[in-house]
Amino acid sequence: MSTSSPNLSSILSSVNDAFSGKTYGIDVQSVVSQLMAIQSAPETQMQQQQADINQQISLLGTISNDLAALYTAANTLRDFDGGLSAKTVTSSRSDVVTATADTSAATGSHTVTVSNLATVSSSYSDVVPSSTQLGGAEIDVAYGDPNNPSSTDKILIPTGDNSLQQVAGYINSSNYGVTANVVTDAQGSRLVLVSKTSGAAGNLTVTSPALNFTQGTAGVDAQLTVDGVPIDSASNTVTTALPGVTLDLASAAPNTPVTIAVAPDTTQASQTINNFVTAYNTVISDINSQFSVDANGQEGPLAGNDGLRSLQSALLGAVSYSVTGTGQYVNLQSLGLEMQDDGTLQVNSNVLNDALDNHYQDFQNFFQSLSPQGFGNFFGNQMMQMTDVTQGPIALAVAGLQQTNQSLTNEINDFEARMNTVQQQLTQQYSALNAALEQYPLLMQQISSQLNSLSSSKSS
Repeated sequence: MSTSSPNLSSILSSVNDAFSGKTYGIDVQSVVSQLMAIQSAPETQMQQQQADINQQISLLGTISNDLAALYTAANTLRDFDGGLSAKTVTSSRSDVVTATADTSAATGSHTVTVSNLATVSSSYSDVVPSSTQLGGAEIDVAYGDPNNPSSTDKILIPTGDNSLQQVAGYINSSNYGVTANVVTDAQGSRLVLVSKTSGAAGNLTVTSPALNFTQGTAGVDAQLTVDGVPIDSASNTVTTALPGVTLDLASAAPNTPVTIAVAPDTTQASQTINNFVTAYNTVISDINSQFSVDANGQEGPLAGNDGLRSLQSALLGAVSYSVTGTGQYVNLQSLGLEMQDDGTLQVNSNVLNDALDNHYQDFQNFFQSLSPQGFGNFFGNQMMQMTDVTQGPIALAVAGLQQTNQSLTNEINDFEARMNTVQQQLTQQYSALNAALEQYPLLMQQISSQLNSLSSSKSS
């Protein structure tokens, strides 16, 4: 009423002014616009409803993204190649050998002794005078045992490649088992060939009618023992001695046993747990914010959303999961992940660190056991249902809001169609009224003139 009354008063005032002769007719467009503003009040309400719905859909989208992040964090808890299965390796002599391990490596200690390192074979020519024409020359390369090579290369230099640089360029552009370069010193330039294969298998024996070659470095295999077992490796990166462990040989130390210790990577495990807690707390906090009351006594836009209530209950129930038969840890609380009054989790570092440092197998079993079902598998399966794009609580809530939004859009479209008709009718009516009002002064003049004429005749 507070909006419509001033408009109606303004319209009546303009009509009265026209009747009284203060104005010449009325402003039809202005009058119709004011009346339509009154008529359009229901549409404004429906548009506000749509704005509220769009805000709710946006907030649900944020929570949906939070859920997706939590789903990812939960999956790392059950991933056998994830942070809870990561291994770390220490070496008692990193100047001799270091190591890395993947998740398949077994925990334990090993003794490694490195007798010698693998080398890459090389061979170099005598100094070659710049005037030497090398085009058409042949270089023969044998690989492995000189007396019983495993393979050979017959390198035929193209006729036009006469300089050492051209020869090296040709070799490097071809598919031979060596790379070539030119070394120049005070005595002159030499052609150097380096094997592409390390160890004894890549040992070079080079002969040529045009050039005299000398072996620079013989190709030999690395020799080491691992837990007393002799190992021969063509490379200083040894991947087959211990399953899941890569040994990187740094130097030979035949009389120095090195201890390699493989252990759970408690740093990665702790980070994985904390990432999960952070992701979980983000979801719970965002949900809680919708149900909390502000200073004005107002709840969040989603306070009345049943789907959000359902999600909150599902998360609180899932995070309270308990299991027996996996060791001494039966729930998150026993591992130091303590639930607060608002449903969020807080990490008790002392309890968690004790589990990581002293009871890692039980800690890992609690999360990754298949039978009975560990927390990681249970929570991951629950998250799969919660994040389902069609049947998850957020998806269903959004679908319901979108359906309501579409219904409002249809109502608004129908309402606007009716308003167009009303506007046309009002325009016609007030145009007719305006025409009458515009004629009113003339009519009054005519009447006044007639009355004056009658008055004069009577007086005469």
